[in-house]
Amino acid sequence: MTSSSKTMITGGDFSPRVMELRQKIHDAEYLDYAVLRIAQVLSRKIVEDNDQRFGRGKHESK
Repeated sequence: MTSSSKTMITGGDFSPRVMELRQKIHDAEYLDYAVLRIAQVLSRKIVEDNDQRFGRGKHESK
């Protein structure tokens, strides 16, 4: 990585939203919630894809 690349990653002008997220990634509670939310979204997508694949509706049993 060149020195200019390091500067872009560790410093520079960032939007307030980027700065907010950079602070949040150091908060264990925030990260726990984020990982949980990602797992929920992915699990729901997997179930929906399987239901479509096997021709089941949302409320039909297996």
